Amino acid sequence: MADENVAAEVKEKPGFDFRILLVGLVLFLVAMGASYLVMKSLIAPLVPESNKKEEVQLLSGNLIEIGDFTTNINSTGGTRFLKVSVTVEVNAEDKKAVEKLTKLMPIIQDSVLGVLAKQNVADLDPHNHGNLKDAIRQDINAKVGGNLVTNVYFTDFKMQ
Repeated sequence: MADENVAAEVKEKPGFDFRILLVGLVLFLVAMGASYLVMKSLIAPLVPESNKKEEVQLLSGNLIEIGDFTTNINSTGGTRFLKVSVTVEVNAEDKKAVEKLTKLMPIIQDSVLGVLAKQNVADLDPHNHGNLKDAIRQDINAKVGGNLVTNVYFTDFKMQ
């Protein structure tokens, strides 16, 4: 009997059983695959799309540099002045808009200068730049006819 116990002990393999590791690895891979499918099918439609569409809509036309403008600020008695560099975005749908605005550049520059000269210090506050840009855009579009200018950008804005 003692010999049989010794033989039974010898037949058992000492060491780690790799079947447990293999089952654990298979379960892990199944869990990862299931979580990927859940994330892709259930949660992905809830996440907003990337901002690429917004960037395309934001810059939809050609940019034309109008120039640098220096003018006195209204209602300061000539003691303060404004220096601004203006660039406009042209409607991308109108193919000849760039040519038309280039041809009418003196009228556009006069329009920008006229709008800037009418502004007082409060109107030139950084919080009111949106209103100033809208006024410039509307004045240019009124003088050249149509809706050629879609946006106005200040590339330099100094008030002294």
